[in-house]
Amino acid sequence: MRSFNATTLAKLDARAIVTRGLLLFDFPSGLYGFWDGVGTLTYSGVDYVGAGRLISADAIGLVGDLSASSITLKLSAIPDAGLDPDVLATIEAEAYHQRPVTLSRAYIDPDTRALISVERVFRGYVDQISHEYTIGGGSVLTCAAESRARDNTRKGWRTRSDVDQKRIDASDGGMRHATIAGSQVIYWGKYPGTVKK
Repeated sequence: MRSFNATTLAKLDARAIVTRGLLLFDFPSGLYGFWDGVGTLTYSGVDYVGAGRLISADAIGLVGDLSASSITLKLSAIPDAGLDPDVLATIEAEAYHQRPVTLSRAYIDPDTRALISVERVFRGYVDQISHEYTIGGGSVLTCAAESRARDNTRKGWRTRSDVDQKRIDASDGGMRHATIAGSQVIYWGKYPGTVKK
C-alpha cells in the first residue's frame, strides 16, 4: 500500500497536480537522471535532464509468486536539448549490465512548478540496452530491466551457521540449530505409527 504526504493528497483531491516520470541509472561512473519534463530537475542531489517526451515505459506487471517482472524503458533522442543520438550512444562506454535502475513519479504543483513529492514505482536491474536509429537522425535507446524481485528466488549454497554467530559473540547460541532446521521433519498432530487408545 502506498501512502502520500498531506500536501500531495490535497493536490490530488483538488486535481491540481502534474505528474512527471523520473528515470535514474546507477552506473559505476555515477548517477544519471532523466525526466519527461523540460529543463533540469534536481532531486536528492541528482540533476535529472529533461526535454518533454523523453521517457516512455511499459506498464509494470505485478506478480504474486515473488518472481521477477520485466519492463521496457525508452529514451528518445532530443537534439534541441543536447540529447542527440551520439550522446545516448555514450551509454555503451558504461558497464550497465545488471546495474540498478529506478523509475519514479514526481508530483509537481502546476502553479508554482515546485516539486511536491516523489514516489518510487519500479526498482530493478538493467538487463540489455539496444539502440534504434531512424533516417533523419532520430534515435531511441531501449532498456530492458528486471525487477528486484529476482533477488527473492536467488539460490546459494551457504547457510549462516552457529560458527558464524559465535565469531560475533562467543556466548550467542542462537544459530546452533540452523544447520539442521532446513531438513528436520516436523510432525503436526498424531505422531506417525501411533494408534489412538
